[in-house]
Amino acid sequence: MNTIPLSEAPRISPALRRTALLLLLLLATAIVLLVLWPRPRALAPPPVAAVAVAVEETAQAALARIPPLPAETDAGQALEKARARVLATPDTAAWLALGESLAQAQRSSGQAAYYDHAEMAYRRALALAPRSVEAMTGLAWVFGGRHRFSWSVEWAQRALAVNPDHHPAHGLLGDAALEQGDYEAAFTHYQAMMDLRPDLSSWSRGAHLLWLTGHQTQAVALMERAIRSGAPFAENTAWCRVRLATMLLHDGALRAAAQALAPALKSMPNDPQVLLTAGRIAVAQEDLPRARHCFEQVLEHGANHDALVALGELGLAQGDAAAAEVYFQKVEALHAANRAAGAHDHTAMAKFYADHDRHLDEALRLAGEHPDTANVLEADVLAWVCFKTGDQPRAIATMKKALRQNTPDPELHFHAGMIAAKAGERSAAERHLQLALAMNPRFHPLHAPVAHATLAALSTAPGATAQAIR
Repeated sequence: MNTIPLSEAPRISPALRRTALLLLLLLATAIVLLVLWPRPRALAPPPVAAVAVAVEETAQAALARIPPLPAETDAGQALEKARARVLATPDTAAWLALGESLAQAQRSSGQAAYYDHAEMAYRRALALAPRSVEAMTGLAWVFGGRHRFSWSVEWAQRALAVNPDHHPAHGLLGDAALEQGDYEAAFTHYQAMMDLRPDLSSWSRGAHLLWLTGHQTQAVALMERAIRSGAPFAENTAWCRVRLATMLLHDGALRAAAQALAPALKSMPNDPQVLLTAGRIAVAQEDLPRARHCFEQVLEHGANHDALVALGELGLAQGDAAAAEVYFQKVEALHAANRAAGAHDHTAMAKFYADHDRHLDEALRLAGEHPDTANVLEADVLAWVCFKTGDQPRAIATMKKALRQNTPDPELHFHAGMIAAKAGERSAAERHLQLALAMNPRFHPLHAPVAHATLAALSTAPGATAQAIR
């Protein structure tokens, strides 16, 4: 046998034995700690550093940093009332009311800074009531507005884990799905929201999704229903009228669009989105003085990307390139300020650069933030930027994604037509350009004339290739 007899086994010294026992004890301790140590939990989305107000900060100090709204508006009055309530009794209900008023302030003004203050209010409410579904959905709304969709989804799901019938959480999950191009999921969440609470908020969401996915008639009908249902804030009803008027404008129904917007112009004459839509309708009606007046009114209430771009394009349409350049430089300055403040305007800025052949490398970087986007409007802008930068294969492939929902937007079809024309696909180019002009013959002060000219040139071009854009 090859074993060592016990009598001949080497002896272990006492010192070595003590060392071995100590090592065994350390190993056992490590195993126990490994088993019993709490597993790391998924952390809540961290607050933005600039607005992560310390718990020790007084309510008065936190409120002092919130910019007011015009006192004559419903949103402005609600904000002041909520501030006073927090100062009097800074409990959970007061902070939630402040958060809701700040959310309304952001929707009414379009100012990204209100996201920061709303986050502060909702986090304070959550600190006082950790199972508050209202605070959780408030944070979901904040992060959705910042385009942090994974965090928005996390907060909305936390709310539903506490209360599966909390309808705002379903709406916010639908919003995140829509922005990311998952339209089936958006339909599911919006339907759940409408089943739980059929009102302006749920119906208007459903209407926008119907329009985006090519169901124009049903979208208009549902948005009209949302408007008839009313809302506590005039700003929210006005927003629905803006959406309805825009749908009708895209479809070339200019008189109907103006009629749909008229009550909003009467009740909210200084609302930026209402004025922008009125200006766009005036451009399509070839009433350029009125259009200019509307866009300038928007700027009286603060810098606005869409108004600045529109005024610059009116200048170009009227042959005043110098005036246009002044506005376009202001657009770029506003973008720099937005970027410094953390506001998300990537897609709008990429489209502006591509439309005007400015900083195309930067346009590609901005539009390519989501290179595999399933969002049809993002895909449209990315395809347009690729076309302008000379990447024709990618422009064609991305444009196919943009067209897959049959969204009734004439600019989308203009882009498709121009991409097809560049590829020598005459039949596809003619079809998309004709469709754009059939929807609205004056869909854009600069692009509509280009569409007409390109169609005229195509009619005299010899031959046509197989279509790659359908």
